Amino acid sequence: MNRDRSGKGGGWGPIFWVGTFLLVCSGLGQATEEEAGPVDRVFRELGPEGQSTIRILTAAPACPTLVVDGQPRLLDLRVGPHLELRGDPPGSIFPERVCEATHIPVAASVQWRGRVLPALTHSPRKIVVLGDTGCRIKWPGFYQSCNDPLQWPLAQVARSAAAEHPDLVLHVGDYAYRESPCLASGCAGTPHGYGGDVWQADFFEPMAPLLEAAPWVVVRGNHESCARAGQGWFRYLDPFPYDPTHSCSVSGGPREAPDPPYGVLLGDGLQWIVMDSTAVSEKKPRPGNAAVETYFHQFSQVARLTARSTQNWLTLHHPILGYGYLPLVGYEPANYQLSAALAEHHYPDWTPPGVQLVVQGHVHTFELSRFEGTEPLGLIAGFGGSMLEPPFPVWVPGHNEVAPGVRVAQSYNDQRYGYLLMERREGGRWRLTEKDVWGQTRRLCVLALDTPSVGFHCDEVAPAAKSLDLPDSVGAADYLLLGEVHDNQAGHALRQHWLESLAKRREYVLAMEQLNRAHQSSLTEADDKVRGPVAQNDPILHSVAEAGGFDFKGWHWDFYAPVLALAVNRHWPLGATNLDRQSLMKFMTGKDPLPPEPVHWSAHQQEIMTAEVREGHCHLLPETQLPGMVAAQQARDRSMAESLVEWHHQTGKPVILLAGNGHLRKDTGVPLWLQQLDPGARVVSVAVLEPEQMHDPGLVGVYDEAFEVPLQVRADPCVALRARLSGKQPPPSNQKVP
Repeated sequence: MNRDRSGKGGGWGPIFWVGTFLLVCSGLGQATEEEAGPVDRVFRELGPEGQSTIRILTAAPACPTLVVDGQPRLLDLRVGPHLELRGDPPGSIFPERVCEATHIPVAASVQWRGRVLPALTHSPRKIVVLGDTGCRIKWPGFYQSCNDPLQWPLAQVARSAAAEHPDLVLHVGDYAYRESPCLASGCAGTPHGYGGDVWQADFFEPMAPLLEAAPWVVVRGNHESCARAGQGWFRYLDPFPYDPTHSCSVSGGPREAPDPPYGVLLGDGLQWIVMDSTAVSEKKPRPGNAAVETYFHQFSQVARLTARSTQNWLTLHHPILGYGYLPLVGYEPANYQLSAALAEHHYPDWTPPGVQLVVQGHVHTFELSRFEGTEPLGLIAGFGGSMLEPPFPVWVPGHNEVAPGVRVAQSYNDQRYGYLLMERREGGRWRLTEKDVWGQTRRLCVLALDTPSVGFHCDEVAPAAKSLDLPDSVGAADYLLLGEVHDNQAGHALRQHWLESLAKRREYVLAMEQLNRAHQSSLTEADDKVRGPVAQNDPILHSVAEAGGFDFKGWHWDFYAPVLALAVNRHWPLGATNLDRQSLMKFMTGKDPLPPEPVHWSAHQQEIMTAEVREGHCHLLPETQLPGMVAAQQARDRSMAESLVEWHHQTGKPVILLAGNGHLRKDTGVPLWLQQLDPGARVVSVAVLEPEQMHDPGLVGVYDEAFEVPLQVRADPCVALRARLSGKQPPPSNQKVP
């Protein structure tokens, strides 16, 4: 079984112990961020007629080679780097090569750098649907907090959706939103425009886990028009062969000729028909409008495609069966120009014949609707990450028209971030689950898409009994220990929420595992020099962390900057708790005598810590190394406890410790030392655990409170450790923790 970075307890694990082992074993070397080149992006896409294409974005001077059914296959160059700084919109620079392999057989096994790419399923049973995902930054007034995972949660949405292990992913359009320079603190430092850096920040980086989880079907949105991020769309995502004359890259050339509709057959009579609606605008059309004429012909092509399948889902970005809402305007109907094109066809059910479901985006909401006298259901999935619509009223007026003569009969909507999971049932029935950012169920719906009884039924799902807020008991704690899985972004976001709530009640001392105790005086001096409030990206905050010995290569600074900013702005004292590496190495190599064990330390407790070190090191560490590593861990726990006690007695304030879950165990960690160093003190230990840890019987009762967060999808660190021990650097792996 693969283990995550945190081991069973979430605080010690392969990542920590790999670093520790490298301190002991000289000559192995240690990879640094400077040594790593740009990250290549790889994903699998379905296009016209279900053609399977694998694309790789790479900074390498040539396209790489795949292994298909055991045989090497060199990828073809789709389009090379574009480094010319253009003066006309969109003014884009694209430093990567885009390479692709087309017509990959459905059943083929495909590997790249040792990674097994997601396989195709002839009849997918589980489909993730999301859209409108980028972080919105647009002058004059739309500034989303891209640097705050609670305000722009796309990375967590992608992790939660990947943990569903879908067979297929559908994105309904609008990928790149960072159009203007940021003029607000929440998005400071972000790239802007329409070039490769924006596509990386808005799409490829946060979506990486989901891109690697399953093949994708992609829809072009209005943000991918030629006046906006169209160049990136045609380079990276467009499912057709690259055509320089139809790529938004030719000044004065064709601008908005949409791709033709195409079908993707998905087995058991189901066909998705993908339509490019980018050329429409939001304005009411005048007679002879070119877009209306274009889409009149597009819908005719859709009708020809639907004739070959018994069940058809039409997917496009702009709604034709759905509505929006603005507080000062009221309900907004579907796109006027698409409605005009449909009206010219006089289709009995408004859409081309044979369509049972229309899947759309553009309106930043979740919406599911049925319409009077019209067969297809309307689904909107535009709540993936971009700035949401204002809340809709809790009811929809009866007979509200979304298009001429098309009236709402039944509708649900929700303006909260998340994604949809669609699961195939018997016949033409599907279960649609509205999920929140963390993968928790909000609403369950059953869609009956088997003609002629198209309809749906939904039930709200009661929230989990356990609140995500800290219990009232923490208010009486002298020492409040808040845990973490070091690389789990959801856990850090939850803990930040706790800290902000605690800050409203009283003052604390904030102590951190990430700060070095030997640097306490420098840390305090740097903290005292801060004048006025600081933002998370403020260089002054960076200098405070640096003074405290924060290891910017070993810890993810973006996870801890919000914590430090809160403490500095609240004038909380900062406590450094950890031991320096030199001291730890002396314990592990036997140069210094082992520190004393806690009072009443038992053989059972010793075995617990030994097992943690052994398992956290992938069972690769020589048994002779284990006692020294256990002693070093005990020394770290004692150092943390000593620092907490000193601060509590010095200030009279309660102390919060931020540390890995392994340090917070009541049977072996910091709480045990606190009982010895400050008898009678009130200690509360709160762990943040991933699902496997949450259900581990070995962790029952070792914390006062435990909160579950979704699994962080990550590479298997044991692969890297085995390679280091063998002297071979491994290729990147996409092997997931089960």
